[in-house]
Amino acid sequence: MSQNSSWQRLAAVSTALLAVIAVGIVLKHLGGIIIPFVLAGFLSILFKPFVESLRRRGVPRAIGLIIVLGITSTGIWMFYLIGAVGAESFTERSDYYTEKLNTLLKNAGDVINPFLGQGHKVFSWKDVISMQSITSLATQQAASILTLLSDSVMVLLYLLFMLLAGDSLPTKIREAFKNNEEERLVGIMTELHGKIRKYLQVKTAFNILNGFATWLVLLAFGVDFAALFGLISFALHYIPNIGSLLSTILPVLLYMVQTGDITSTLILLAVLAFVQNFIGNVLEPKIMGVQLKLSPVVVLFSLIFWGWMWGIVGMILSIPMVAVIKVILESFPSTRPLGILMGNGAESTDQVS
Repeated sequence: MSQNSSWQRLAAVSTALLAVIAVGIVLKHLGGIIIPFVLAGFLSILFKPFVESLRRRGVPRAIGLIIVLGITSTGIWMFYLIGAVGAESFTERSDYYTEKLNTLLKNAGDVINPFLGQGHKVFSWKDVISMQSITSLATQQAASILTLLSDSVMVLLYLLFMLLAGDSLPTKIREAFKNNEEERLVGIMTELHGKIRKYLQVKTAFNILNGFATWLVLLAFGVDFAALFGLISFALHYIPNIGSLLSTILPVLLYMVQTGDITSTLILLAVLAFVQNFIGNVLEPKIMGVQLKLSPVVVLFSLIFWGWMWGIVGMILSIPMVAVIKVILESFPSTRPLGILMGNGAESTDQVS
């Protein structure tokens, strides 16, 4: 009997592993279809209270949905416009930045080579970095985001149907599960929506503030493509820690290439670091009243996994998605230990890390 039980457990684990692999393959190859659906799902969670508020004030549901679709489409259009114009301008000026970068790297090599001594190979930064590699990497990441934005019609269509079906979902759950589980499932759904909605609302508001502040600082310093970097700062701040670092380093590096002035570059670095740390580490934690309580290891793994799956878009969506998985796992006795293991061990705290 014990041997049969062991085989059953092994079969269950093997089946689960195969299911995970199959799901991973589907997610990888159908990303173009699934990403707009996931994005629309988070947007529906974000906008549902707004639609309900309009209905309570006597605004017809159809008008409320039109307003939401208008806000969403305007935001996507502005995002696409700034990104496309900035990317095109950067490509057009790539020769200029190539020349400036080569000059800067040559000067850096001239400083380093005297310390290497005779008999050593002359150090050249061109062996490490080039404008072509930078442009290629930036183009690949920008293309993935612009491709998603070009699918905005699908995002809006998904969003419309999700908002239409959202009100009837609790009723459907109660009808489908009449075994004393329906209220618990409705409670799980309500808790999940509440946590994710609060996170998205506060995070998006502070990301907008961060992007706007970054744009103003870069504009004051005369950095090229200030609006594009403001937009990049807004998007990257959905990625914990790494996003803040990238949105600080990228414009600083461009400014160094643009001006060649080390002193001004260091001042810009200090100002951007102060602004982004003040917003991200002082203001945001005070306002964020819900705790996703994710382990740093889980956050890192999620960033790597979803970044490999869907690129920069996957990294931006990774934290809300892993938070959804954690809440679901914690809601069922059989999977609750896994949900607890995904946490940061600070269950008594109230602020978001």
